[in-house]
Amino acid sequence: MLLFYPVAARDPDPSVLAEQGVSAPDDGVRLWTTLEALPEDTGPVLVVDPRRLPDRPPENGQSVHVSSVPPAAICNADPYRAPAPVTAGGGYVGCPLPDDVALLLIFRRGVWDLPKGTKDPGESVEGCARREVQEEVGIEALRLVSTLGTTQHGYPDGDRYAVKRTHWYLMRTPERAFEPDRREGIRRVARGRWSVARAHMGYDTLRRHMDRVEDTVRAALRSSISPPGSS
Repeated sequence: MLLFYPVAARDPDPSVLAEQGVSAPDDGVRLWTTLEALPEDTGPVLVVDPRRLPDRPPENGQSVHVSSVPPAAICNADPYRAPAPVTAGGGYVGCPLPDDVALLLIFRRGVWDLPKGTKDPGESVEGCARREVQEEVGIEALRLVSTLGTTQHGYPDGDRYAVKRTHWYLMRTPERAFEPDRREGIRRVARGRWSVARAHMGYDTLRRHMDRVEDTVRAALRSSISPPGSS
């Protein structure tokens, strides 16, 4: 989750805000939960990490109010990089076990992750998720079971600050042999029980997402009685 603050005309330059933060003693600071929700014709937009806020806002609604935004919570102001949306898709490739659920994991850049990647121009989000999973774990047969919402994270990308929203899908495959896509820096593909997968997941954003969707995944896999295969 990321939050966004449109710099108002009365505010100092973003480089100053990077040093002093943002405060509004009277009614708090209003932050927006998506780039799309921002008012039109805004100027510079600060990307805010909610984990570094003094009060953790809820993860719902179009906007939230916080008491202040400390400098450490501002991600893109020093130097200022304008936020740019990036759309991606990925998969929870699940396998029901007698008393548990297993997930397919990839090992990339020194951490365990879920297969995912950026949408190509003209490609649907669902098509992107399917393609990325097939390519990254080296399979053909893949069935989408249900949607699992989105995650959002950001990172510097040249002179912009990429804000990536990944759309997640629960998937199944009958295949049991996997080939990591080494062109994408993937070194291993492995299955792990849910608790093991969560414990080894390399990104806090994904661990939190796993907590939100665990019950949904378990229920969907229990009710997914049709044979897994490509659709």
